[in-house]
Amino acid sequence: MSVSEKVVFITGSSSGIGAATAMLFAKEGARVIINARSKSEEADEVVSVITKTGGKAELMVGDVSIPSDVDDIFGRIEEKYQRLDVLINNAGIDRPKKFLELAIKDWDETLKINLYGVFLCSQAAAKIMLKNGSGKILNTASVRGLYHCGRKGNLVYTVSKSAVISFTTTLAKELAPVINVNAVAPGPSNTRISKVWSPRTKKHNIEHSLLKRLTEPSDIASAFLFLASDSGNGITGEVLVVDGGYNLS
Repeated sequence: MSVSEKVVFITGSSSGIGAATAMLFAKEGARVIINARSKSEEADEVVSVITKTGGKAELMVGDVSIPSDVDDIFGRIEEKYQRLDVLINNAGIDRPKKFLELAIKDWDETLKINLYGVFLCSQAAAKIMLKNGSGKILNTASVRGLYHCGRKGNLVYTVSKSAVISFTTTLAKELAPVINVNAVAPGPSNTRISKVWSPRTKKHNIEHSLLKRLTEPSDIASAFLFLASDSGNGITGEVLVVDGGYNLS
């Protein structure tokens, strides 16, 4: 599943799933562009780990929900590489709150990152990819976005990820046959957010997995690698669920 020398831009890649994906792609020979909203030790550390082990990586700072930031990032990518082979829209936030406590600002904050950012980056990437005759756009969805996996107290996030799934399948139709568009839907994952779960929540998530464990960032990274490689060339408009069977329980 080679991605050697492919130019890959991964949003929200300073930690968690994004960082694991960046490291795996770099290990497989890709030229990885790390992204974070602002310069941070975490983002620098991801780049450092990759380059110290012989990989190719650089950091491009910018907020994917701000059009001018997106224009700047993709302008720099095109100027430097003259192409973009893979975009992975991974940046996202989750702000659980009960329905009656929600305000418009909660919707604005979540949708700007989880949905508008996906749109802005996909549009900018597509312009480059269409010029070059090929490309892949991959989105991080969630099992919460599946029709039967919503969770109470998590309405805005669930709606945003449902929208990402609809965005993925519809955009695949519009950009075919030049660009493949797919999504990966993780289940409850062993990332930073899991560290603040109550013992009850963590136990519930593990028990409802058929594999009796949380989804690891490496599981998601491997799914992205498959879809980005030539092995995934025949796949578009699909949502690959990687949750250890959580959505079946």
